[in-house]
Amino acid sequence: MITEMLMCAALIAAPACAATSMDAKDWKGHEPSLYTGEHYHPKWAGVRKCIMHRESRDNYRARSTISTASGAYQFLDSQWRVSLTYMMIRESRSTADGLISEIRALRNYPIQEWNRYFQDRAFYTAWDNGRGADHWNLTRHGC
Repeated sequence: MITEMLMCAALIAAPACAATSMDAKDWKGHEPSLYTGEHYHPKWAGVRKCIMHRESRDNYRARSTISTASGAYQFLDSQWRVSLTYMMIRESRSTADGLISEIRALRNYPIQEWNRYFQDRAFYTAWDNGRGADHWNLTRHGC
């Protein structure tokens, strides 16, 4: 967890590791997940890559023109922003990773402004080892 916190802190220049200030190279393109916490498992890396590409063409700053869906995984911001933070805080409490205040701060930012670490963490948290697969239309995506 300390490694994740250091990565998170290094990702952005903002005082808290909450959201903004990603360099252009940090918001577009598929790379291995920065999140490797409680909900992460390497067997889901291919599914994550497929969903990310189909939903946003690997763009963490993507925004839908027809809904509030945003970010690399196209979470509906109007429905998911607070829910995702509650789920991530639950993990932070159980692992004592020290990120609770940063996660709470995410509620003040649209999902497409969250940095790579937190968007990846949100994906794996919602994916929940495959139990959350119905949040994405995997048949349509071919994932």
